[in-house]
Amino acid sequence: MRKFLILTFIANLLLILASLWILPDQVAIHFHGGGTPDAWASKWVNAIIFMAIQIPLFLLFISAGRLTLKMPVSWISLPNKEFWLKLENRAELETRFSTLMEEFGVVLFLLLFIVGLLALEANLSDPVRLNEPLFLSFFIGFVLYVPYWLVKLFRRLKVPR
Repeated sequence: MRKFLILTFIANLLLILASLWILPDQVAIHFHGGGTPDAWASKWVNAIIFMAIQIPLFLLFISAGRLTLKMPVSWISLPNKEFWLKLENRAELETRFSTLMEEFGVVLFLLLFIVGLLALEANLSDPVRLNEPLFLSFFIGFVLYVPYWLVKLFRRLKVPR
């Protein structure tokens, strides 16, 4: 899963860099109902915003397992925390939690890639307009994925027999 996380992150960075060459100097950075733009900025500000969001997220997802074990116990909220934070179970917790967070990161970066592609397409169209039905279908898919992932989290962190 780690490889997919790295690949989806790199794909997003490449899309951001490609956008700098492809997009006009001023781009729509936000859209409201109907897909019409309601906020504009330079393509450089757009790139910086996307990078400022994605780089910290990548660092969080890639290191979540290790970070969890380095935090004070009072800051950690996990299912069956008492079991998983015992010294003999910490290595397994790191493995399981890392895999889960990397999976979530892959799905989130796929969504961000699609949003980036849709924003690129919108800014290259005349008039500028986001393909709202396509955006909403991917966004709803992500929203439906989140509870699935949460159920998976609780199942993977239940106390083994």
